Amino acid sequence: MAITTAMLASAKRDFLNGAHHFAQSRTFTATGTSTQTWTSVSALTGLYVGVALSGTNVAAGSVVAAILSSTSIFVSKASTGALGTVTAVGDIFKMALIKVGMAGTYGAASTNYTDITGNTDEVTGTGYVAGGTALTNVDPVASSPSAYTNFSPNPSWTSATLSTTGCMIYNTVQNGPNATPGVAVYDFGGTQTVSSGTFTVIMPVAAVGTAVLQIT
Repeated sequence: MAITTAMLASAKRDFLNGAHHFAQSRTFTATGTSTQTWTSVSALTGLYVGVALSGTNVAAGSVVAAILSSTSIFVSKASTGALGTVTAVGDIFKMALIKVGMAGTYGAASTNYTDITGNTDEVTGTGYVAGGTALTNVDPVASSPSAYTNFSPNPSWTSATLSTTGCMIYNTVQNGPNATPGVAVYDFGGTQTVSSGTFTVIMPVAAVGTAVLQIT
């Protein structure tokens, strides 16, 4: 079968429904004790509805529920005590490698990581763990007429022995209508092999026309 490099149609739908948060990790401070309304937020940069929160006295599973003002937010769960430093982070994305001689077909019509596992098409080999490797988010950039994001540093697998012909970037946090929803698939242009070494996927230049994920 084959891979066609594409952003998934289901991901575009999910973007319109407010899913997929690519913001990078950052910290801020806020005031609030056992409350869902946090005031004196030191910075709103990178804070969007749905972004995950953790930190001192932040209840597990908390996310931003609403931006109330330039210095206050409403969160999904009340803090468990006086707030300290809070970490906000976008969703956790992974890159899963697709094996040579795949059984399935991957492209814009693909929907999630389980498309790969359902076809037994994920790479196996020394140094590779099922599910792939976590990616590090970089804040999306608006550059008219487009918006784009990359991941940095380049994802890699060390002490690896494997062969692959493409990959899928998928979300491990958002669910919506699809578990482990895919974002995009990429064809590596042929078989890529490593033997007892480091396999690295080089991210393209973070710019309009080249970034790994772009909406125009």
